[in-house]
Amino acid sequence: MSLLEVSDLTVSFGRRRVEAVRGVSFRLEAGQRLGVIGESGSGKTVTALAVMGLLPENAHVSGSVRLAGTEIVGRSESALAGLRGDVMSMVFQEPMTALDPTMRVGRQVAEVLRLHQGAESGRARDRVVAMLGEVGLADPERVADAFPHQLSGGQRQRVILAMALINSPDLVICDEPTTALDVTVQALVLEKLDEVLTAAGAACLFISHDLAVVSQVCDQVMVMLDGEVVEAGTVKELFTAATHPYTRGLVATSRLDLAEPGERLPTVEDYYAGEQR
Repeated sequence: MSLLEVSDLTVSFGRRRVEAVRGVSFRLEAGQRLGVIGESGSGKTVTALAVMGLLPENAHVSGSVRLAGTEIVGRSESALAGLRGDVMSMVFQEPMTALDPTMRVGRQVAEVLRLHQGAESGRARDRVVAMLGEVGLADPERVADAFPHQLSGGQRQRVILAMALINSPDLVICDEPTTALDVTVQALVLEKLDEVLTAAGAACLFISHDLAVVSQVCDQVMVMLDGEVVEAGTVKELFTAATHPYTRGLVATSRLDLAEPGERLPTVEDYYAGEQR
């Protein structure tokens, strides 16, 4: 049995049942890292929110999402709350909106421990400081006592990573966790993410629009377009032998740094038109 099994997942919204995701199916094994790539609006985040059971009330969901044999679709909010932060967790794109600006960082991370493990205050504090150090934050004692606005974007993102990993979940979902960071900080966060996932043995569903970033973290890739999966395979397969024109276009545009001065840069539309076959 796979850790995560998604079968024929379809998500629509509102009374008109506007579909955002159609017939999505995939599996994720324990310890595996699956990248989900595609342009904005392709259905990546909606798929992730369906796995977490975090879709809004106007969402209509059909199909199946099974985590370690437990069906997520149709499960009560109280049952899902017991899974989130414990068996599965999520790292969001913008940490400043994910953190409570009125609470010190250490208290926010400790709440996850207290909620799922009933950890006492002193023990929780020790574990929080240790976890902040594990995600690469210098002076974790000071960080634990800081408010979110007193930290940099990279520091806040690593706090969110610590919060997601502190209970050693089986599945970590990362929704474009480095998009808001500059290139240097992005590289540091990705390196630390790789280290802590490896140490924890956690599976990862890594969502991005950037194939180059996904290739640093993941071994498998799933490509989404207009709410559907159009191609899937290993990172090597998609970089060297992609078959769908959209995937070939994404691969080409991820290698723009190899273009010669004055050379016309390819677009995804070129591959649909057959100009770069």
